[in-house]
Amino acid sequence: MFKKLVAIEPISLMPSAQQKLHDYAEEVIMFDNMPKNNLEIIQRIGDADAVLLSYTTYIDKEVLDACPNIRYIGMCCSLYSAQSANVDIPTANAKNITVYGIRDYGDQGVVEYVISELVRY
Repeated sequence: MFKKLVAIEPISLMPSAQQKLHDYAEEVIMFDNMPKNNLEIIQRIGDADAVLLSYTTYIDKEVLDACPNIRYIGMCCSLYSAQSANVDIPTANAKNITVYGIRDYGDQGVVEYVISELVRY
């Protein structure tokens, strides 16, 4: 269990899924607006040991160096490779921070949409 989990930006979770986060952390903080810069990201993370983010914010070496308690970063978006990630994965790996993303995020929905459009025509 994590001590403190922070979603540093809107991550578009259903209310039931958002409530489930409390099963994994003693304290859960959800931000509903975008951080403006690294300083704001660092302030939002603070002493958290788990961080959630979407595809719009980048967590770089500066942020990882300033937030030594981070043990886990959950990317609520696709993660295909370290090169395409919006997290500095090499630095995270060097600091033994686990980073997970969602593989094939949205693929089923895209397939369903394409088929529905084909059927309409």
